[in-house]
Amino acid sequence: MKNSVKCDIIISISRFGGKAMYRTKTCGELNIKNIGEEVELAGWVQKVRNLGGMIFIDLRDEFGITQIVVNNEELQEEAKELNTESCIHISRKSCGKNKQK
Repeated sequence: MKNSVKCDIIISISRFGGKAMYRTKTCGELNIKNIGEEVELAGWVQKVRNLGGMIFIDLRDEFGITQIVVNNEELQEEAKELNTESCIHISRKSCGKNKQK
């Protein structure tokens, strides 16, 4: 099953270039309880879909698949260059809307 994560702010999309890549969650364990956390994911691009205003990346690792939504224009340019099976690292600060009291 695919997790769907709307990333309002993606700090970076990095291609694997020999440097150590870290993750705080796997694609299989990321869920709605992680909304508002700073999360780092790493894995392989399974699919990239460009819908004009948004780009969807299916990121997979050995534990599952997470859908990344890229709606930042600057990061969309980087995402457009990704190929299937590219190894990437995603950092994001917020996910969805948080309720504050």
